[in-house]
Amino acid sequence: MERQYLSIDIGGTSIKYAQINHSGNIIEKDSIETPRSKEEFLRTLENIFHKVPAVTAICVSVPGIVNSQSGLVQFTGILKFMGKYKLGKFIEDTTDLPWYVGNDANCATLAELWLGNLNGIENGAVITLGTSVGGGIVVNGRLLHGLNSRAGELSAIITNRSDPEPTEQTVGATTSAVKMVQTIADVCDLQEPDGRQVFEQINTRNPLAWSLFEQYCRRVAILLINLQAVLDLETILIGGGISVQPILITEVKEQFAKMQARDQRLADDVVMPEIEAAMFGNEANLLGALYGLFLKIDR
Repeated sequence: MERQYLSIDIGGTSIKYAQINHSGNIIEKDSIETPRSKEEFLRTLENIFHKVPAVTAICVSVPGIVNSQSGLVQFTGILKFMGKYKLGKFIEDTTDLPWYVGNDANCATLAELWLGNLNGIENGAVITLGTSVGGGIVVNGRLLHGLNSRAGELSAIITNRSDPEPTEQTVGATTSAVKMVQTIADVCDLQEPDGRQVFEQINTRNPLAWSLFEQYCRRVAILLINLQAVLDLETILIGGGISVQPILITEVKEQFAKMQARDQRLADDVVMPEIEAAMFGNEANLLGALYGLFLKIDR
């Protein structure tokens, strides 16, 4: 019988889970609203474990600082109520199954490395644009974790060194896709704002929307330039909900080239990488967590 795995993607709004085979084919999937207390959160995970009982192992993608070897998670964002928690031990004690726990942006990167647009790439990265900015970095064909399991925390990069209060000057604060969409919706006075309506305004070059969108893409391009100056990558993929909009990739490339044209040092010292949309959308973390499990087993 073919081996099957339970993969869980924990998000701030919902917990997605899927039964996946060894080749990465999703057999069945479902989701449930993310609880807002520790007790209910753990009870919900236990219920998910029991819903898909005939699996070989369990893998989890989670927002936060994750030590994938020990399974210790320092939860962040809306899940801060969990604090620091040994999620790997909880899975093992509850199910007696092998496990893998990984950071959500790293899992998105692993999915691309396994079956997506980073397959065969030795040095690359995935940038996820959402409420904040996540990242995963691949060096010499392997995901970079860093000494403290914090490599790829791009949201913590400070963008304005002259500001004594850096809270609102980090990449996470200034390059939020959610904030950009909301700002354009407000400026354009959209009655029921959503990403689709906002990008209709952008694609038709509504001057109010386009100006804000250009500024946003410039900030993304600056982030990519900074990464290139340090890492000299072959490919950078852009993920997150807005990455399905072709105009985003086109304009980020345009802004990257404009920055180089304005400063000869950037033209001489930084090579624009291949900039593409990530292949996987909502299923990226589910697939990447499974690949993380395979790599852990191989090691």
